[in-house]
Amino acid sequence: MPERRGLRKAGQNPIEVIMSDGTYHHLTPQVLDVLLENNRVIKFRRESGWVAVGVDPIRLKSRSEASHIFNGHERRATN
Repeated sequence: MPERRGLRKAGQNPIEVIMSDGTYHHLTPQVLDVLLENNRVIKFRRESGWVAVGVDPIRLKSRSEASHIFNGHERRATN
């Protein structure tokens, strides 16, 4: 797993993560996304505190995917 120092040098903020095997790591957001998809993470830390996977809300992989979730009436004006 990448070390914290290497992540900071690369310009990415490391995210603290507790894996399903109980180990603790600092990962890039991209690696966290992959591990979340594969159910390998129990908890990770946000600025607001620890997030329990399966209990707390977790963002979708991309904003474009999130925009397809809305099924309500379109209220924006069309030009």
